[in-house]
Amino acid sequence: MTSEDLSKGSIKIDWGRQGGVIFAYLLVFIGYYGIIANTIMQDILGWRSYLDLTITERNLIIWSYKTYSQTFFLPVLLLFIVCFFLTYREDIFHYGIRASLWLVPLIMIEGLIFYGIMFPDSIAYAINYQFMHVEGYLTILILIGINLSGSLCGMQFKKYFTNKRAIN
Repeated sequence: MTSEDLSKGSIKIDWGRQGGVIFAYLLVFIGYYGIIANTIMQDILGWRSYLDLTITERNLIIWSYKTYSQTFFLPVLLLFIVCFFLTYREDIFHYGIRASLWLVPLIMIEGLIFYGIMFPDSIAYAINYQFMHVEGYLTILILIGINLSGSLCGMQFKKYFTNKRAIN
């Protein structure tokens, strides 16, 4: 950008870089709770509506770590891979790690929004589940662990392949 562009107030956005981050956020936004909801709402008889009053585990949307074994760890794998590639494609690893860590509050907010949509009469319970129980904080720690491990693996792979290319 030239100084003339800056004086006019022009802002240039690198959509190649920012578009990848936005795509990764949308993938997690749609995929993470999509996998959980599609797996949890199934039973032997078929699809159950979330309006079904026999659903007693309403907190599974907030405490998503309890569903990982039932979903074959697909949400964990999705989150790990997204964080891996967010960091792998960055030249400055801190940008990728920061972008990965921003997924944690977005996933928490998404859980609260989905809980509010599914059970509108009890949004206070969602906030209670998230911040007044140990399981809510355990969910946050698990999400941070998944994101950091994916980011650090992406960073190490990038360093390894960069050093291997430099040697050859």
